[in-house]
Amino acid sequence: MKTSVLLSVISSVAILSLSASAMAADPVKTFTFGGNVELDVTADDGADAGNNFGHGGRVLLNAVGEMKGDNYFVKGVAQPLVPFKGSSLGYDDVYLQMGRDKWDVQIGRFEAANLFPLGKDTIISHAGGGEAKVYEANKVRGRKDDVLHVALHSKPSDQLKLELGLMHGKADSDSFTGVRPAVSYTMGNTTLHAGFENVTDKATDGTELKQSGVGIGAGFKLGQSSVNASVSSLSEEATGKADVDVTSLGLNMQRGPFGAGLINSTTDNGSGIKPKVNTVYAAYTIPVFGSKDASVTLAANASRADNVTKDESLNAVRVRFNYAF
Repeated sequence: MKTSVLLSVISSVAILSLSASAMAADPVKTFTFGGNVELDVTADDGADAGNNFGHGGRVLLNAVGEMKGDNYFVKGVAQPLVPFKGSSLGYDDVYLQMGRDKWDVQIGRFEAANLFPLGKDTIISHAGGGEAKVYEANKVRGRKDDVLHVALHSKPSDQLKLELGLMHGKADSDSFTGVRPAVSYTMGNTTLHAGFENVTDKATDGTELKQSGVGIGAGFKLGQSSVNASVSSLSEEATGKADVDVTSLGLNMQRGPFGAGLINSTTDNGSGIKPKVNTVYAAYTIPVFGSKDASVTLAANASRADNVTKDESLNAVRVRFNYAF
């Protein structure tokens, strides 16, 4: 009897010790390094300026260090960019992120939730020379220089995701402040998203730009195809300029290596004449040597603008070579 009791006590102590050891286990640390090469060869009719032919692209290096523990993580990301043209190095994402399964905070340079997904957007060039504007609900989405970007993420359930993005930067009398809450909800093969953003941009000369916009949309998975539909609206006030309102619609689909889309946008600049632009685009990706890591994408877009003073049409084609390593 005493032996049985003693064995029970020893077993209990052993189990508790193992549990404590497991709870106090060292976090798992990982470091990965990779990247991708993206080389573009592009030709367009140049609208009113004449034909253009050129190349561009970059090599992106991706370094990720992460520490994972019991329901927590800390991650650092750095993505330098080496251009094919020019000698100035750039960077894509550079941020620190930490949190738990249900929430996290992200600080640095990155892109927040996409409120106007474009699908297979290998090339999208709009006619209208900037008179017919397109608003993609991305004024406070991210990757801006000279501002601090912070995003708070919450995941109350597998279906619901919340995000609050904050931006601020100040240099002498110049300042930029942006706020961007966003939400997405998934129901089976459908995902709904909505968001709002507000910008106050003050310049040294005393001028001020205020922008407020909203973006809503839905994504659908239909068998092997995916479809995105979005609508966004922007109101803009600037010192010494007429108020501007922009309404943009986007619809695109992707099935396997093929994707196509349409963007329609109307600009109300207070003059009574509303510039409009319609852009259609498509792309098809072909694997190189049957590899999923190397590909060639053939893409084209055609754009037409109305009620503008220049660049009423713009057509472009692009060949993109891509290799992920």
